[in-house]
Amino acid sequence: MNSKERVAIALNLGIPDHVPIYSCTAEQNQIYEILGQQDLAVPLSRIQEGWTGTLFKLAAPLANRIGWFNRQTEKFLAKKIESEIAMGYDCSALSYAGFNLKGNRQATDMFGKLFDLVADPDGNVDMPMYRQGLLTTPELWEAWPHPDPDRYYETQYRLFADLQKRYGDNIYLMGSLISGLWELASQVMGLAAFSVALRRNPDFVRRMVKYYETIFLTTIRATADAGMPALLYGDDMAYKSGPQTSPRMLDEFFGPSLRRITAEAHKRGLKIVIHSCGNVYQLLDLFVDWGFDGVHALEPTAGVDLAEVKKRVGKRMCVFGNLDITHVMSQGTREEVEAAVKSALQAAAQDGGFIMAMTHSHNAVKVKNTRWMIEYTHRYGVYKT
Repeated sequence: MNSKERVAIALNLGIPDHVPIYSCTAEQNQIYEILGQQDLAVPLSRIQEGWTGTLFKLAAPLANRIGWFNRQTEKFLAKKIESEIAMGYDCSALSYAGFNLKGNRQATDMFGKLFDLVADPDGNVDMPMYRQGLLTTPELWEAWPHPDPDRYYETQYRLFADLQKRYGDNIYLMGSLISGLWELASQVMGLAAFSVALRRNPDFVRRMVKYYETIFLTTIRATADAGMPALLYGDDMAYKSGPQTSPRMLDEFFGPSLRRITAEAHKRGLKIVIHSCGNVYQLLDLFVDWGFDGVHALEPTAGVDLAEVKKRVGKRMCVFGNLDITHVMSQGTREEVEAAVKSALQAAAQDGGFIMAMTHSHNAVKVKNTRWMIEYTHRYGVYKT
C-alpha cells in the first residue's frame, strides 16, 4: 500500500496497512537540514544588515513588481515536499499566498495583513510573523485592492499542478490557502476592530466573509484541477481557553460559507480537513456539521485530550494529531518521543480514521525528534479493531 492509498483510506475512516503520518513542517532550518543543504538557507542578516541589507531595502519595490519573493516561496515549497518524501511522511499540505515586501523588515500579504520578517534559531529567514491588520475600518477594507479570484486561480493552479505532477505519486498532497475565513476577517481588521464590527456592522462582516469565501472556492477549483486529492482549511479559531468568539456567532457569520466550501470540495471529489489551534472542544460538533472530513492540531498544551476527541467525533471525521511541539518534539528525549507516539496510538488508532501528526510547524522542532516520531509510528502504528 502506498502513501496515497494509506491516507485516502484513513480519511474515509477506514483501516489502512498502518497509521499514516502528516507533515506540517514549513521551516527552513529543518527542511534544509533534512536535505543536507544547509548552505541554501537564507540568513536574515543578509536581508537586513550591511551593504546587502541596504541593497535589499532599495530593491524591494522592484522585487515586488517582478514577484521575486513569491517565486522564492514556490521554489521553497518544492524543497519542503522533497524533504517530506525523504523523511517518509505520507501526506502534506501546501499553503500559498502572495506577499509584498515593505523594505527589508516587513511584508504585507495580498489580503491586508502586516508581517515582520523574523529569524529562526539558526539566524535564517523564518515564516513571516503576523503583526497587525491594516484594514481596521470598513472604508479601508473596501479601498484595499482585493485579489482577483480568476488571476489567483491561475497562480495557484500553475503551482499546484506543477508540484502534483512532480511529487504526487510519492506523497498525498493537499492544497491550501494561507488562512481561513475567520483568520482573514479578524486579522485584516485586528481582533478588537473586528469584534466591534460583528456587533455594530454585521452586514459589512457578511460581505467581507462572502468575498473570502469566493477566494477559497477558487483554491478548491485550483486544487481539484491540479489533480490533488484533498484540501487543508487552516483557520485558528480558538485560544488555549476556548473559542475566540462564541460558537453561535461563528456559525451565524461563517457557517453558511463553510458549508458551501466543504460542499464544493466534495462536489469536486476532494476531502477537506480543518486545522484549528487552541482548545476546540466546543467547536468539534460544528466542524462535523460544517462538513469537514478531518480535524488537525488538537493541542495537548491547550488541554485537548486525543482520546476525548476520538470519542466525540472519531466516527464522523478523521483525527489528526497530536504530538506536542513545545517539549516532546523540540526538547524531548528518544524515550519521550516513543512514549508520546504510543500514547497517541493508544488514544486514537482504534477502528481506523487516525493520522499521526505534530500539532504545528515550529522552528524549535528538532529533525532528530521528527525522525524518531516517524520511526516509532512505523514500528507501532497498527490500528486496533
